[in-house]
Amino acid sequence: MKTIPIHTKKINSLPYAPDVACCPRCGCPAQRNEVRLLNRWAANLDGATKECVLVGCYICRRCPPGDCWFRLQPPGFEERRQYTTATRLAVLSLVIKHKMSFEGAAAVGHSLLHLPELAATTVLRWYREAGDEMDFRSHMERMVAVFSGELAVDEVYQNGQYVIRATDPLNGVEISSRLGDGSPTTKDVREFFIELREAGIMPLVVVTDGSPLYPEVITEVWPDAKHQRCVFHFIMGANKTLADAFWAAYNSLPAPKKRKRGRPRKRGRPRLDNEKKENRRKVKSCRFLIFKRGGVDGKGHPRMSAAEVEMLDDAIRLCPTMRVLRSFIEAMHELFGPTTDSHELAEERRQSILADHTFQGMRGMADVLADLANDHLFEKLTRYLDFTNADKTSNHPERENRDFRKRQRSHYRLRSLDSMCAFLDLLLIRRAPPAEPRRLHRRPPKTERRKEVRAA
Repeated sequence: MKTIPIHTKKINSLPYAPDVACCPRCGCPAQRNEVRLLNRWAANLDGATKECVLVGCYICRRCPPGDCWFRLQPPGFEERRQYTTATRLAVLSLVIKHKMSFEGAAAVGHSLLHLPELAATTVLRWYREAGDEMDFRSHMERMVAVFSGELAVDEVYQNGQYVIRATDPLNGVEISSRLGDGSPTTKDVREFFIELREAGIMPLVVVTDGSPLYPEVITEVWPDAKHQRCVFHFIMGANKTLADAFWAAYNSLPAPKKRKRGRPRKRGRPRLDNEKKENRRKVKSCRFLIFKRGGVDGKGHPRMSAAEVEMLDDAIRLCPTMRVLRSFIEAMHELFGPTTDSHELAEERRQSILADHTFQGMRGMADVLADLANDHLFEKLTRYLDFTNADKTSNHPERENRDFRKRQRSHYRLRSLDSMCAFLDLLLIRRAPPAEPRRLHRRPPKTERRKEVRAA
């Protein structure tokens, strides 16, 4: 058997195995645990060559046990492959630039570049990966160019798999997505956010729902970004909690007495029990209207019709306790509504709600008042007030997730893993980035706004 002489080319290992190195996840210094030797095939016209380098392996004390180990990545050794990055690019250039077939590029690698283990299937895999990588890289470059500064994130679960979507709500584009099995963990979210950061996405505000997956990871990956809790999800959760207050008020209505068995003695006389039943029916029919937001929308159209307003007024007249609940709903919508344009006004309206004794004495309202009294939670709910045009909800990626689930229910082919990956890639490019992207604008301090008003 003929042996192939291999030339070993050593690379200076001093910069890649220091005693202390910074963790790529949290940035904290970590002590070196061991030193390993990495070997990669390298293209060389003189003979078969392997490049060798000593790299340091480290354990970070601050990261979780499953993510604490890392090693330094020398140039050309970034990926865990059999060949150096330069060798891979040289072989790919034979296919892309010189229009060679995969078998021809592998043959040139054997004869001229002295790569004895290079196979045509390996060249084919490199070509496919390079195409996907270039497409995704160009997509991310476009997204970074138009990124507004606000990132909205939400996840969806379907058929034992999850999809995390990251979108730009101001520009209406989807930045990236991640598909996995089961339910996402903090590690999955961290890896997804690190990919976005390495691509160049540096948000000022990250909007999520109340899931515990995101707060710590946002602080770890983007220390300068602010976390905005979705106001829509908060109000929706408050409405579910306040359902107890509605049913307590409903049960306070006088109920009709239970009829005795047999035929009534007096016929043709209006029964008081029927009136009580009708009153309870009217109040019960407004169990959704009592939580509906009033006023007008952004286009100037009333959110409630005249018939709905009349039904709600009748229910409040029949059950005066409902007036307190409706007043609280309106005060909460006013607190997070468009008329609240500063942190000072938001704090004033919050304290007004907390100081109202009629709210404190109503059943089922204690939990919602406790959430509003939580300073840390209220600070996250009002992060959008730092900007003039920030989106305060995570509804944009949630709408994308609902569209994805609807497509899956309609097209059964989208339930396989390959089809789902291809469909998610298609969704990334279905909307072209805007020609004039929107950016986040910080709200000027109160003193500066007063000066602008005086100058005008």
